[in-house]
Amino acid sequence: MESNLQDIWKNCLDILHKRTNRTFFEAYLSGCNLVSLKGNVAVIQVTDKFIKSRLESLSGETNNNSLYKEIVHALAEVTGTEYSLEFMTKEEFISAEISSSEEYPNDEFVTHLNSRLTFDSFIIGSSNKFAHAAASAVAEKPGEKYNPLFIYGNSGLGKTHLLHAIGNEIKENNPDMKVLYITTENFTNDFIESLKHKTPASFREKFRNVDVLLIDDIQFIAKAISTQEEFFNTFNSLHNEGKQIVITSDRPISELSVLEDRLKTRFSCGLIADIQTPDYETKFAIIERKAAENDILIENDIIDYIAISSGSSVREIEGVINHFSLSLSQGRDITMTLAKEAIKHLNGNDVNEISVAVIIDVVSRYYGISVEDIMSKKRTRNITVARHIAIFLCRSLTNLSFPEIGKAFNGIHHTSVMGAFESINEKISTNPDIKSSIDDLKKTLSSNI
Repeated sequence: MESNLQDIWKNCLDILHKRTNRTFFEAYLSGCNLVSLKGNVAVIQVTDKFIKSRLESLSGETNNNSLYKEIVHALAEVTGTEYSLEFMTKEEFISAEISSSEEYPNDEFVTHLNSRLTFDSFIIGSSNKFAHAAASAVAEKPGEKYNPLFIYGNSGLGKTHLLHAIGNEIKENNPDMKVLYITTENFTNDFIESLKHKTPASFREKFRNVDVLLIDDIQFIAKAISTQEEFFNTFNSLHNEGKQIVITSDRPISELSVLEDRLKTRFSCGLIADIQTPDYETKFAIIERKAAENDILIENDIIDYIAISSGSSVREIEGVINHFSLSLSQGRDITMTLAKEAIKHLNGNDVNEISVAVIIDVVSRYYGISVEDIMSKKRTRNITVARHIAIFLCRSLTNLSFPEIGKAFNGIHHTSVMGAFESINEKISTNPDIKSSIDDLKKTLSSNI
């Protein structure tokens, strides 16, 4: 490899000798050597820091005939590949090689993937099925479809889960592929450290030699031009080689004011998929899955309450389940009171209460029956069904007792309230229309919180 590098550099010098000013050639290039070609980075060893400084300064010149660009062009002619250049003294190159070998001993590559976050453990709903389908397609054929894939949505909706799921699926099907998951913050920190320790070559090798780059929370990328320049070059290097890139953000590309326009353009050239706030059914399924994973049995009415009263973040649901788990270890039972306590404790404020008035209003609009008729003592079939369903929802979704609900319904005796509740509770399992109506009303109530 070393002799090959020498041959490449000798051919480059022959080209440069003809094309550059003789004084420049003798002063800056005659003592240089090509010492590394890794990824899309060519490392050129210089005689001292003054020469290094001068050659680096030439990289920023706008003149198309600058010495830096002539070197790039010469290397491209000889190798058939366009490399970005990095200049190092002999001491710096040796230090960079040592740091690189220490970071990845025995060529061990660290993916940073969480093996628990897979497609199997991801709950699919109407709010995320498009993003899930895109992620699955990328995992099946990395680099061939939807490259780059840009996934955006509010915090806690499952973007990071999908990133890890993509990586885990690819590694399972292609064990030899280098898959790297990293947060944008860590990318920035690694870049800053490489500048501090003068090891940019090892930094670039780490990121530009991967087959799949999964980068989380791009909205946190530093505004510094040098950082975005490095990410731009990394993106281009991987994309040009057909390597898969998946990026997440908490907002759409158009709202990422921190990004340069050229990065926005690059991110837009593949597929953009959003994850929306989970609907009632998705949250219900997530609660069931999280409870099962923690060996916790939760009654459906309590799951209903959590699905309707909790926020949009899956992490909030996980917090409620953790609260239940701890409470069980302390000998407490899973009750509606505990569910209210868990959500209130998590939010640090009063729980989102569903009032009787809201339930009656929603039922009234759903059935096209006036609130006055629901609250009356009329016994026609359609009014009775609506009234009984309103009572059932009040008992299921609030912490009110039967006597308190009866009082709210203009003084209905608590035994009648109990009868109405039991009647609807039985019909849910035998009457599909009643069950469908209950589900529709719960979804509507969820949107009213």
